[in-house]
Amino acid sequence: MSTPVLSLRFPAAPRIASLGEQLPKGRLIEIVSAVAGAQMTTAVACLRQAQAQGETAAWVQPAGGSLYPPDLADSGIDLDALLVVNVPANAGAHALAKATELLLRSGGFGIVVLDLAELAAMRDTTWQGRLLGLAREHGSWLVLLSDGANHPGSLGPLVSLCIEPHRSRTARGAFSIEHHVRKDKSGLLDALAIDHRRGPWGLV
Repeated sequence: MSTPVLSLRFPAAPRIASLGEQLPKGRLIEIVSAVAGAQMTTAVACLRQAQAQGETAAWVQPAGGSLYPPDLADSGIDLDALLVVNVPANAGAHALAKATELLLRSGGFGIVVLDLAELAAMRDTTWQGRLLGLAREHGSWLVLLSDGANHPGSLGPLVSLCIEPHRSRTARGAFSIEHHVRKDKSGLLDALAIDHRRGPWGLV
């Protein structure tokens, strides 16, 4: 008499979505820099997710900013579909916000990343209200990059979601990225998946 073999099937664990998959549209989303942080990696991942959904994308930064096209391409970004705006330093701090406002006002961009990491002195926040209104009107993602050392909380009360990503080494040239939620006024964010990334080839 043979012994029956039972097939045990356990329900699959629910999939945990990434930050890029959960970003709410029409809100101010802040990604904060930190020691052992992964601000740029996280911002690029959000950009890649938006492009995968067919959204047009723009990145606004001070002239001489930290974007490096080969790394973007290696991360899956379609460079031909990305508009990069380099704002001259002599244009003043609010020129970055003005350039972003013009892009959003056009209604032609599904995601705009605004690099404010070097603008700790930009204390007037009236620009945030204008950008928030335009992001809501056109259903766009607006991602703000800020310096965590100068903004221990967030850039202001209009920011709905504030994320502080941290990286840890898992192997030679490999890292995991966890996203710490500083603030979530949207109430839409679920648990966030841990991202696994490889460092640039020059650093591996």
